[in-house]
Amino acid sequence: MPFSSFHKAVFAAALSIAPTVSFAQDVFGNITATLNGEERTWFLTAQDNESQSFGLSIAIANLQSFQLWGQPSEDTVKISEDSLLFSFEVMSVGGQLIPLNAGVMYLSDAWRSGWMASESEDQANDIALSLTTFEERDDGFFVEGSFEAAAHYREPLAGGEFDPARTMQINGSFSALLPAYILQEQ
Repeated sequence: MPFSSFHKAVFAAALSIAPTVSFAQDVFGNITATLNGEERTWFLTAQDNESQSFGLSIAIANLQSFQLWGQPSEDTVKISEDSLLFSFEVMSVGGQLIPLNAGVMYLSDAWRSGWMASESEDQANDIALSLTTFEERDDGFFVEGSFEAAAHYREPLAGGEFDPARTMQINGSFSALLPAYILQEQ
């Protein structure tokens, strides 16, 4: 399944991160989703101005990219096991916001196996994204919305083959005030 170069870079960077547990960090948002009929919440966290989540603004293309890395608990920052990642891009054209390239991954067994859905030319209906709030604020960038995804099992998650016989519906919502220190501009 083709991914944008941005998503490939995110996957490569994520593979190099070792899991760590930490305390006294910031929680700046969450992702709530239903997996196999069970509703769960993952937390967007940061510590010492570092986070697995980030936002990137590319002014020349009127494009903003977001990676929301949901941690399984409020006291973790870099855990990949049992994490939920949600990424998307938004292009501004004539004052209208157009969501693009949405993707969701559930890392059930860290990067060894999990579930993945993304928009692509060959599977454009795997994920739907709806934005309800998308605005810059003095203290960061606020995004919220919902998504519906038909995720396919993949082993290993980062480069293995999809198993078309194993599909899991992941429906969820997200809300985050991304702090200024994790927002980047190009």
